[in-house]
Amino acid sequence: MARSTDEQFLHDWVIRKMKEKYGRLYSEVRTNPGDEKTHEYKGKYPDAILVNYGQVVQIVEVETAETIEPGRIAKWKELSELGVKLTLLVPKEQQAAARDLCWKNGLAAKVNLGSFEVNLNI
Repeated sequence: MARSTDEQFLHDWVIRKMKEKYGRLYSEVRTNPGDEKTHEYKGKYPDAILVNYGQVVQIVEVETAETIEPGRIAKWKELSELGVKLTLLVPKEQQAAARDLCWKNGLAAKVNLGSFEVNLNI
């Protein structure tokens, strides 16, 4: 399912913020925002590839409210079978829905679930 313009903006913004944060923890953070396919890992293009000293240690897929749905399970399964830890980064309010999808599809033991939250104080 394609994301709306607002959801795509949020998706790419989260990837940029994640790169800033994890850039301090890992020697290299390779990202593929939007439709970019710049950095691949074993033929796949996750949203982020976290590398320490030349070795891929984790891949991250950022999801938005529109993409936490059964149609994404196939992609999550593919990514979870690449031999490194897969983390799904989902909106905090969608964490339970993402966890349920993982449980129902046998991914609970293969996928780490992280969350993000955006607060606008206007």
